[in-house]
Amino acid sequence: MEYNLLSVTLNPSLDREFVIENFESGNLFRINNPSNSNMEPGGKGINVSLMTSDLGVTSINMGFLGGFIGNVIQTKMSNIKNITTNFIYCTEETRENIEIIDPVQNKISEINSMGPFIHDEDLKHFLKRYKSALNLVDHVLISGSIPPDIPISFYSELFSYAKKQGKTTYMEAVGPHFDEAIRENCPMIVRPDLRKSSRILGNNLETPEDYIKTGKEIIKAGARLVVMSYHVVGDIVVTEDGAWLFTATEDIDRSHLFGTGDAFMSGIVYYIINNGFDYLEAAKYGMAAAMSSTNYIAKILGTEEEIERSKTKFSIERIG
Repeated sequence: MEYNLLSVTLNPSLDREFVIENFESGNLFRINNPSNSNMEPGGKGINVSLMTSDLGVTSINMGFLGGFIGNVIQTKMSNIKNITTNFIYCTEETRENIEIIDPVQNKISEINSMGPFIHDEDLKHFLKRYKSALNLVDHVLISGSIPPDIPISFYSELFSYAKKQGKTTYMEAVGPHFDEAIRENCPMIVRPDLRKSSRILGNNLETPEDYIKTGKEIIKAGARLVVMSYHVVGDIVVTEDGAWLFTATEDIDRSHLFGTGDAFMSGIVYYIINNGFDYLEAAKYGMAAAMSSTNYIAKILGTEEEIERSKTKFSIERIG
C-alpha cells in the first residue's frame, strides 16, 4: 500500500499549550520563555499521526477544517514529514483547545471548544474521499469527538466500509458515537477516552471488575484488544485471552500526562504495522510509548530506543 495509515479526525483542533508555574484562575500571567508556549495541530487521530511520523509511519489525515484556525492547521501539517492531508473545508471555524500545564502543582487545566457545524454536502464530500482513501492503506484509525449535528451512526458507517475491505481498524473515543460503533461495527483495537466520562456501553467504570466486564463486552462485539485507562497512571488491557493491569512503577510528573492516551494508541499502531497481531505485545509497546512520551511536554514519543527502555518502567499483573 502507498501509505501505512488512514487517520480520521472529524473534529480537529488547534492545540495551544502554556507552561505556567503556580497557575491560578483570575490572575495575570506572562509567558517570558518561548519554550513555555506551544501551538500544534490536534485532535486524537492527528496526534497519533504526529507521534508516529518520527518513527516512519506514513499517514493520510482526514476530517473537517474551516476558517483561519483551519488554515493554520493545514499549513503546519503540510510541513511535517510522512503526513499527507486530505481535509474537507467547511464554512465555520475549526475549534481551538487550550491546555495550561503547571509543573509545580502537577496539574493540567483544559479549555476545549465545541467545533463547527458540518453541512450535508460537506459530509457527502468527505464520505466520497474516505472511500477512495481506503484503497491506499491497510490500517484505519478513527478517533476523537464528532462535530455538532453529525449523526452518531457516522463512526459505525465509516468502520463498516473499512471492515468490508479487510482493513485493520482502530478507535479512540467516548460518547454515543463510540457506543454505536461498538455495537454495530466494532473495530479491532479499541481505547475508550475516559478523561471526561467513565461510562461506556451503559456501564459505569469504577472497580477493576467493571473494567473487565466492559472490556469483555467489547471483545464479544468483535474487538481483539481493549485498553482502558485506570487510576491515572495505570491501564487495564483486555484481549480474548484475559485481562491485565499495567501500572507505572516510576514517579511521573502529572503535568506531562497530557496526551499519554494518544501516545499509547500510537505505540499500538506502530507495533501492529511493523510486527503483526500479537495484541498483548502491542499493548506492552503502547504502554512503553506512553511512558516514553512523559519525558516530553510536546507530542513526542521519543526514539525506538527510548520506547524499548521504557518497557522496564511499568509492571504487568494478570487480573482476569
